[in-house]
Amino acid sequence: MGKVIEREKRTIAFMIRLYCRHHLHQQEPDEKHAALINYCQRRLDRCRWQDKKPPCKHCPCHCYAPEQREEVRKIMRWTGPRMLLYAPMEVLRHLLGKG
Repeated sequence: MGKVIEREKRTIAFMIRLYCRHHLHQQEPDEKHAALINYCQRRLDRCRWQDKKPPCKHCPCHCYAPEQREEVRKIMRWTGPRMLLYAPMEVLRHLLGKG
């Protein structure tokens, strides 16, 4: 895997864990959210764009099933603003588009 995909995999896992810990008040992701982490990482492994991958919301080919896509959107809406506090370097990399 390339740098972009590996970074995306780390970021989505971090965001889901952060959501579970601070929004749902769970020490570890429950079965549903652990399965979502695995699902997202499998989809990223199969991304046709690999290191030329655009952000998912701008991608011409949506590879998440509608249910998982909506769940990830909900998590990102909650987690996004908090990323500055919990992972400022990831936010900078994201804004600069670096891998």
